Amino acid sequence: MPSEILAAVMFDMDGVLIDTHQAVAALWEEIARGHGKTLTEEDIRRYVLGRSPEHTVSALFAELEGGSREHLLNQVRQAEPRLDFRGMAGTQRLAERLAAAGVPLALVTSGSKTRVQRVLAALGLASSFRVCVTWEDIQNGKPAPDCYLLGAKRLGVPANRCLVVEDAPSGIAAGAAAGAVCLGLTPGDGADLRERGARYVVQDLADVECRAKPGGLELVFQGNVLVTIGKEE
Repeated sequence: MPSEILAAVMFDMDGVLIDTHQAVAALWEEIARGHGKTLTEEDIRRYVLGRSPEHTVSALFAELEGGSREHLLNQVRQAEPRLDFRGMAGTQRLAERLAAAGVPLALVTSGSKTRVQRVLAALGLASSFRVCVTWEDIQNGKPAPDCYLLGAKRLGVPANRCLVVEDAPSGIAAGAAAGAVCLGLTPGDGADLRERGARYVVQDLADVECRAKPGGLELVFQGNVLVTIGKEE
């Protein structure tokens, strides 16, 4: 099967570049308990992971108004930059390889600018990403396409020539709505990501080989070329 020829890659952060599932879930579970609520795993997956704080509050705390809603959002804003994380080695290696080859990279996240700076510094990737899009940059969070459209615009590359790497259904939906080719990352079978528009699904980016070829790189999974990414002229 001929591979897709693309020009840039946009990575999500939580669940793709770093593992924060437990920390993010614990933060929202603690907040929910303070409001007399108990969140299920499905609540976390559908309304928290990959979502902006504003979306989560609207979905899970719709009864809150005015000052109460803003107080809750401030709790999240103050706690979010300090969340624990660990780097996901497969993603880190792929990002380093792509950046070294001159491929334009963007980090597109529902996290804050402060946490992005902390994460990239800790992983030694601050120089790898030319562009970062954070929750401060957009009004409509994932699954709206705004964040990936903005990332592509800042990279100077049409969204339909970008590969988006995401782990959450909302993020895949955002990338697909922007017109990008989407690669889903999940420990499961990926059916929910494919339903939202993922072209490809893998369990670990360590399984994706980055192979040099004349004029660019090929991303190869289980012997199959997924996409070709051309070097910037």
